[in-house]
Order: sequence, then structure tokens, then C-alpha cells
Amino acid sequence: MSYRVIDNFLDEVDFKELQNHIIHSGEFAWYSREHVTKSDTATKEEQEWWESQNWNWYLTHMIYYQKPFSSLYDKLDTLFKHAFNQVGVDVKTWVRIKANFYPNTFEVKEHQPHSDCDYSHQAALFSLNTCDGFTRMPDGTKVDSVENRIVIFDGGQIHNSSTTSNSKIRYNINFNFF
Repeated sequence: MSYRVIDNFLDEVDFKELQNHIIHSGEFAWYSREHVTKSDTATKEEQEWWESQNWNWYLTHMIYYQKPFSSLYDKLDTLFKHAFNQVGVDVKTWVRIKANFYPNTFEVKEHQPHSDCDYSHQAALFSLNTCDGFTRMPDGTKVDSVENRIVIFDGGQIHNSSTTSNSKIRYNINFNFF
């Protein structure tokens, strides 16, 4: 399993503008999700345990899924296609773009391992803030949430997210693409 971690992915002005819009403007709409994820490989009992955990929820903002869902789409499409191109990653088409809001928990909790899709494709997780949350890669490595950091990997591989305990919220944007 290979992945790339790139710090300072966006130029500072573009990053701050995006961060302010999503985190600080108070005008970004978030939608509640009862569970962070489901696994196709979990037993019924394991899935019931995950679903019973009070910390296992989050908020999302769907930006793109087969079509644009957010006024933020055009800006992100242009900004991130350019930034990916700068690091040698060619985005032919988006599968999904989704902003995530993981709430604070007393201690960091890891979410259920999952794959974004049941097929190999490019995935990228872009951090909007620095906190003690992380993404666990298929080889077990933790990639820390550091603002303006992106990790690019195969979204068809098993990985997982986490909450944060040292920030009110862990914010990121998940990209899936070919």
C-alpha cells in the first residue's frame, strides 16, 4: 500500500480563504449523520456495537456526488484540480467531494475501518485544521491532521478516521476521483 503525504498543499492565501469559509464564516451548512461509516466485512454484532457508540457520529457537507451539490463546488474543482496537477496527480473525474466535521471526544476515538468504494480509485483527505485526530492507513500508519496537509491513497483500501480530543472539531475534505 502506498500513499503520499503533502504539507502546504494549497498556497497560503487560497488555504486561508477556504478555511475561513468552511470553519469561521458561520455560513457553511452541515448535515448530521447518525454513524460515521459502515463496513461490509463487519458481523451483525460488530456493526450493532459500532452503531451503539454515542461518539460515532459526525456532520457532513456533500459538495459533489455524481453532480455538484454545493455552491462551493466550482471553487474547489478549479483550486484542487490545479493543486493536484502541481504535484503530478491527474484528476480526470470526481467520484465524490465531501467536507467532514468530527466532534471532540474526551479521548481520541477511532472510527470503524472501511473503504470509500468497493473498487480501486484515488482518494485524498485534506485537513482544514491541526488537531490530534488522524487517518489510519491500511498499513497501520497514522497520518496526523495538520492544516493544509493532504494524504493521497487508494480509497478502495481499508482505512479509518478518528475524532479529536484537543480541538473542538476535526475538519477535513474527502476527495474521491479517477
